Amino acid sequence: MIKTIGVIGAGSVGSALISEIYKRDPDNIYVVATGERAERMREKGIDVNGNTIFPHIHSDKNDGVKIDLLIVAVKTYSLENAMDAIDGLIDDETIILPIQNGIMATEMLKDRFPKNRVLYGIVLRTDAHRMGRRVYFSTLGEMQIGYADNKLVEPEVQTTYETLKKLGVNINIYEDMKRAQWRKWMLNVGAGQAAVETHVECGFFGQVGEIREIMQLCMDEVVKVGQAEGVNITYEDRDEIIDMLVNFPPDKKMSMLQDIEAGRSIEIDEYAGTVIKLGEKHGIPTPINKVIYLAITAREKVNAMRR
Repeated sequence: MIKTIGVIGAGSVGSALISEIYKRDPDNIYVVATGERAERMREKGIDVNGNTIFPHIHSDKNDGVKIDLLIVAVKTYSLENAMDAIDGLIDDETIILPIQNGIMATEMLKDRFPKNRVLYGIVLRTDAHRMGRRVYFSTLGEMQIGYADNKLVEPEVQTTYETLKKLGVNINIYEDMKRAQWRKWMLNVGAGQAAVETHVECGFFGQVGEIREIMQLCMDEVVKVGQAEGVNITYEDRDEIIDMLVNFPPDKKMSMLQDIEAGRSIEIDEYAGTVIKLGEKHGIPTPINKVIYLAITAREKVNAMRR
């Protein structure tokens, strides 16, 4: 049975999720945070769609809180620090559900918390975005969860599904979560990086052939390394994702571009960086992602030097 839910990572998606659960069960939703971040949220709350909420903050292992389900919503580059923060704030019975954009979070959490049940999770088609400390969204999109293979749904997966569904989350169990996770990662590797390189909203994806080609070339390398990893991902998946991208709302911006424009850190190591590492592992050339990695990383370093 899941009663208490913790969320670590009160960014755009995390805050939107917290606010939706808070509407229905304010007594049992906790933001897991430590140090200055915890104090700031206690004092100022979380601002979502113009409303400020003050959910419980769980930051001390001696506060008597038992977290049944922990949703990990931090950016991938913050996952190591997040694991340090939650170590001691959960117990071995806590179900852990990461919803990062990349493909490494579940394995990293399994390594760090080997006694816990760690699921796969992604969030699709949300329009949650952050402007300063304020988060805005009109749809949370869809959450997909499970283990890598869910032909037989395990009890903890079913319980997590039922609990979050009752709390207003549009959630589904996907049979092959490894494939679902890689599909979303491929979308971000292609579209997120192409948007940053060309500084465009999604409406230009279908109008400018060169942008579509950049996305396709990036995704081709994901398909190659994915198949080498034994993931059921294909060029048909690539084509389907590109067709979906060109039909995104024209004024939508990929989250990676939003982060660049706001001066926030970006997940370039989780996108192009991981493609490059997997290519090296399997002896597969990944020149497109290598060039994009170098270009975006160089731009970030130059911007930091100018600041």
